[in-house]
Amino acid sequence: MNKTISIITVVFNDKDGLERTINSVLTQSYSSLEYIIIDGGSTDGTLNVIKEKQDKISKWISEPDKGIYDAMNKGIKMASSEWLCFMNAGDIFTNECVIEKVFSGDIPKSIDFLYSDIYVLNKKKERIVRKMDFHTGSLIHQCIIYKRKLHDVHGLYVVTPKIIISDFIFFAQIPEESVMKITPIIAVFEGGGISQQGNWAQQQAYCLDVVFRRRTFWGMVTAYTWKRLKALMPSEKKDFIKRHLGLDYKGNDINSSNH
Repeated sequence: MNKTISIITVVFNDKDGLERTINSVLTQSYSSLEYIIIDGGSTDGTLNVIKEKQDKISKWISEPDKGIYDAMNKGIKMASSEWLCFMNAGDIFTNECVIEKVFSGDIPKSIDFLYSDIYVLNKKKERIVRKMDFHTGSLIHQCIIYKRKLHDVHGLYVVTPKIIISDFIFFAQIPEESVMKITPIIAVFEGGGISQQGNWAQQQAYCLDVVFRRRTFWGMVTAYTWKRLKALMPSEKKDFIKRHLGLDYKGNDINSSNH
């Protein structure tokens, strides 16, 4: 019996991006697929794009929401498949057969959470591989396919203000033994959304460290500042900064008792 998957697209005022995503989803060769679109009450013509394709869209709604995670939760509640994948407006699958390729692979019954590396587009619109790692929290939804039952166990995404750690709160609860990295790269990430604002993934990982008291607040600030400085400075300056700030190359306090 084929595995079933619900692909959920969250959109707000992005008709062009949505059209690309819809076309990518609808051309997938995998047949056991449900497609859900959650629109936040767009006013730019996005609704017209949905209505033009509504005979091929399984379910859709258009109404105001409290942000991206509220919209995602609506999609989860509407989903009827075993597996979920979020492919938001502007993002596309790597090719027409990637879902079929993922599910044709050997997935042990104990695995509930699949993820891959991801393609990002550079300024020339060339695909560049960005490495993803569950253990460091460097994940984005477009490279993940996971079982809906995880939400039955761990709850829906926490709806929070703009500085959000809902992904990491959810991911942190998933047992490592139920996670598997797969070879097929699932998606092409266009960028430009909230997850591209100032190395969002790393910022949220630091925030989560504070929430779970793995770092102090100032430890988080120091680590993130060092990361930004390290990216900007030539190598000969890094040793100088290291000596005078007392930081190692990962931004940790070398004088800390936990180091």
